[in-house]
Amino acid sequence: MPHAVLFVPDADQAAVQDLGSVLRHHPHFAPKGTNVNFVQVLAPGRIRVRTYERGVEGETLACGTGVTASALIAARRHGFPSPVQVQVQGGDTLEVGFETDGDGFRNVGLTGPADFVFEGTIQI
Repeated sequence: MPHAVLFVPDADQAAVQDLGSVLRHHPHFAPKGTNVNFVQVLAPGRIRVRTYERGVEGETLACGTGVTASALIAARRHGFPSPVQVQVQGGDTLEVGFETDGDGFRNVGLTGPADFVFEGTIQI
């Protein structure tokens, strides 16, 4: 899943809906578009992420792939060691652990709370 990661000075002031929509449909990401993550560095090794998700066409409270992409880009750009703590719009703090491997990453993992929210049955 593609993600664009933008660093912003204040996640609360980020134009998530307006700028997210524009970037989501930018020709560079054609034909399917991209998710857009707005990232504020809170402290060394700690970031806040707000995500505009394609398909939803708006902001979501958390996005696992967006959190992971944002943490890895922040680690690379700012020299953060593993793990990176990530505060999401829903209020939870997640953690992205990784090992560096040259110019890339390996053994990437995402941890955080999970809640059971739905149960259903499909009849065929």
